[in-house]
Amino acid sequence: MGKKNGLLENRFFDGFSDTSDRRYLYICDMSSNVTRWSRNAVEYFGFPGEYMDNAGDIWASHIHPDDRQRYIDDIAQIFSGKKDRHDLDYRAMNKDGDYVICTCRGNVMRGNDGEPDIFIGTIENHGIADRVDAASGLYNVYEFLQDIRDLRLRGKTAVELLIGINCFSEINDMYGHNFGDRVLKQVGMVLVTIFGESSKVYRMDGVRFACALTDTAIGHIYELFRKIQFEMKYNVFVDGIRIPISISAGAVVLDGDYDEFSVQSSARYALERSKHEQHGELYVFENNMKDTAKRRLELISALRKSMLNDYEGFFLCYQPLFSSESEELIGAEALLRWESRDFGTVMPGEFIPLLEKDPSFFELGCWILRRALTESMMMVDRNPDFTLNVNVSYTQLSHPLFRESVKSILKETGFPTHNLCIELTESCRQLEKVYLQAEIGFLKSLGIKIAIDDFGTGFSSLNLLSDLSVETLKFDRGFTKDIMTNTANQAIIKAIANCASELHVHVCLEGMESREMIDFVRQYCIYSFQGYYFSRPVVMGQFMQMYLKV
Repeated sequence: MGKKNGLLENRFFDGFSDTSDRRYLYICDMSSNVTRWSRNAVEYFGFPGEYMDNAGDIWASHIHPDDRQRYIDDIAQIFSGKKDRHDLDYRAMNKDGDYVICTCRGNVMRGNDGEPDIFIGTIENHGIADRVDAASGLYNVYEFLQDIRDLRLRGKTAVELLIGINCFSEINDMYGHNFGDRVLKQVGMVLVTIFGESSKVYRMDGVRFACALTDTAIGHIYELFRKIQFEMKYNVFVDGIRIPISISAGAVVLDGDYDEFSVQSSARYALERSKHEQHGELYVFENNMKDTAKRRLELISALRKSMLNDYEGFFLCYQPLFSSESEELIGAEALLRWESRDFGTVMPGEFIPLLEKDPSFFELGCWILRRALTESMMMVDRNPDFTLNVNVSYTQLSHPLFRESVKSILKETGFPTHNLCIELTESCRQLEKVYLQAEIGFLKSLGIKIAIDDFGTGFSSLNLLSDLSVETLKFDRGFTKDIMTNTANQAIIKAIANCASELHVHVCLEGMESREMIDFVRQYCIYSFQGYYFSRPVVMGQFMQMYLKV
């Protein structure tokens, strides 16, 4: 065992190895190939013990088959003396059989004779969340969810305040992303100063911050928000530069029956109302005061229960897409529907905005994509040119496992990538342009087509045609419902359709409800139609009866 009774049993190893649940320390005597691992790693991955002979082989058996050879090759170079630094990301299987993404970093320490002596490093498990956001030093969303859970268990009344920074992309564009990160950190520090020791401040996703205030009257929240507005406008400094910060905010009253996920979704809803309808002024979601707000909170709870119960009540309908030239079927858009025992059939316009703000929407999005691809396979088999459109929201696109999930679902279903079109919903405007471009580039590298949904709403800009590489612009039905009489919308559609045509981008018009509308818009450069004139959304069985005659 060589140094097992010496360096490998160093007290400092014991001290450092227990400081984090998600970062594991390992140290290997390269002459004996005996490795010691953190106790947390032994427990999480189900290793035979804290000390292991040939631990590299044991660890390799946990690594995903698609990643394993990269690991083996890199470790071989370490032990052959060809390199001293190990730095890899890969997937590893825990004791429950689930794969988690890990980042492994290590260094070779050489002895007095210059030969490799000790290999020491850390493995960061991205499947377990730390309590603190590394960039800002604030508590993170996982700590927030736990604290809300604790408040409910203790029967405490509280108010959650969710604050979002408006137009933060302008700061990144002007000063750069590194400077932008420092601005976010400074914003967090200003909030900590305002709230003092009475309440925690949390860094949520993106450019959002939260605080949970106990035993606080709503009137005080309005006063507190005005103070925050002032401090953000005048007292955020980085490198001596004052950065005026514009914010929006939503508040949720936590009283009675609630859970942490419903609270988070309600707060996001309130923040969106603040940003888009209140011009940044505080919007309070009071579930114990307004019937409409109470219904939203109850809907969120019912939606979450449905998702946890194997997506009970959720199903997909498909609305056909037709060529404007031949009026032949060219594809369909998959649309989510939900029926609840308690609420009956709930309209998409009511439940989807709530879902898109819920953290669990990523998993639901994966379910939608998998179900849509599986149900549409027969259409593709019978019509090789058939294109399936599936919506993807900000919550999905911004998730760190989005790319991996798309690749996994495509592999699982065997659906041809060139028959899939991802429609980016209006919520994706929240993403930074560079990030959005990178995600679109990834999807296109797989052969997937890209469409911009609801063009003409807040997401829209002619810059999209030059900034984003997309195949299709889908005009929001708000632009087409009165197309025969609204001269302003006629001019807009004509100009953008002509511009798109020059750039070889297709234009799809939604909301086609009559033959007169279709005949009228033929004067523009339109590629495809979608609307009730052709068909309402129907389940796949009915869709195939209509278009495959099965």
